[in-house]
Amino acid sequence: MFVCINKVTAVRMYNLVQEYWILKIKEIEDSLSGATQQEYMEVSRKLEWMKKTEMAVIISQEQNELATFEKWGLDIKPHRTKMEKREMDKEFKDPDNPFRVVFVCAMWLTGFDVKCLSTIYLDKPLKAHTLMQTIARANRVYEGKINGLIVDYVGVVKALRKALADYTNTKGGTGPSDPAPDKTELLSRIYKLLAEIAGFMEQQGFNLSKLVQAVDFEKLALVQSGANAMCVSEDVKKRFEVMARELFKLFKYVEKQEVSDHERAYKNAISAVYDQMQEKRKHSDNTDLMIQLHDIVSEYITVINPADRVSEDGANYLTESRRFDISHIDFERLQQEFARVKNKNLLMKDLEEVINDRLDNMMRRNPMRINYYERYQTIIQEYNAEQDKAAIEKTFIDLTNFVNDLDEEEKRYVREGFNNDEELAMYDLLLKDSLTSVEIKKIKKLAKVLLERIKGKISELDHWTEKEETQAAVDVIIRDTLWSELPESYDDSLLNEYRRKIYEFVYSTYPAA
Repeated sequence: MFVCINKVTAVRMYNLVQEYWILKIKEIEDSLSGATQQEYMEVSRKLEWMKKTEMAVIISQEQNELATFEKWGLDIKPHRTKMEKREMDKEFKDPDNPFRVVFVCAMWLTGFDVKCLSTIYLDKPLKAHTLMQTIARANRVYEGKINGLIVDYVGVVKALRKALADYTNTKGGTGPSDPAPDKTELLSRIYKLLAEIAGFMEQQGFNLSKLVQAVDFEKLALVQSGANAMCVSEDVKKRFEVMARELFKLFKYVEKQEVSDHERAYKNAISAVYDQMQEKRKHSDNTDLMIQLHDIVSEYITVINPADRVSEDGANYLTESRRFDISHIDFERLQQEFARVKNKNLLMKDLEEVINDRLDNMMRRNPMRINYYERYQTIIQEYNAEQDKAAIEKTFIDLTNFVNDLDEEEKRYVREGFNNDEELAMYDLLLKDSLTSVEIKKIKKLAKVLLERIKGKISELDHWTEKEETQAAVDVIIRDTLWSELPESYDDSLLNEYRRKIYEFVYSTYPAA
């Protein structure tokens, strides 16, 4: 977001950026001649992103604006047409939309939340509440974003200090730290933090200096060893991650020449360990981590062909050429192998992430699986309480047995006579204690009918969760079906309770057809 001093400047800046954007694209295209294949692919991706990127001017309308802009030799009509005919606010909030750069004057500075907004260019003097609100546009928490960036062309630091002081005094605080600290203080904090992190890792039995000095395969092994040491417990893991993130943030504010190669090497080593710890699995069913990271040989895992693994909705789970399905692992053999694995803490972390992803997915499909979540939490809490060799091996066995039970749960819809997991979820939501076999049979039939009617109604409605009348239409379908089809043992109070449970499930699970 580029914040301009007035409306005319917003359009002029837009035009200027278009001019230089086109020049940059041509410059990149010219650089492709003579590039290696890898460089060509990387540059081509950047080029495609730039060509698809859309920019826009968003300003409020005023009287005689056509004449005003014409005096400056500018045409406001295409911008105004775009603002009137399109929902530009919704497009800008969508991280996948090519509308990525906006030029504003006053609009969208307050009361406009865009979590994926990363950078604000300030070319307009702002004060107090307006300044705080503007900065808040870029500092929202969002996946893959540590913090926002404010590029200040007019010198708002003084106004920011005052606004922050006023805000914290109003709240009864003592005032925040300076938002623009002195470079000497910043470098001093970096040096201190590097020493603290190295010392903390030493306490856990890992020598960071060895990693800094290592080369080639030794470096790779030490990165894994360092990550393993930092995963010895949840408290150790969190403390290391907090310190590392602060270090990475501080390094963003210093120039390359301001920090020696020695300090930068330590920062890079810490970053390598941190990145190893953040490794995420692509899907909860994929676990090539067992082989790539932890020296567990491939004969203990069944490798499946990507073409053979397709989800119910037709989506291929396996997006890379070599993936491993956790449901195909021989866990009995894997438990035997666990005894010889070196980085057990890291393997435990990886297994926890795989199970977490899978549990999240299963509970989204069926919230009545809460007992599996509670069982998983008990296993992890017991592990965190013990933290010794016997505990980690017992926990690994408990978790692998737990995964086998998850496999059985995901197949339960077949045993219960349903066509898919959706019908099973509806059935679980409708169940109550002390049902006769006849009533259970009736509930199973009702689960299928109710799901079919709900999905049929939703398919007729456009964004049904956004309007009261469409929400009511879905609620009525649920109410009427339950009223006519539930067994007599479900009295009126139960009917309303189950109606609420099912509506909440449908609202969160089926926001669109």
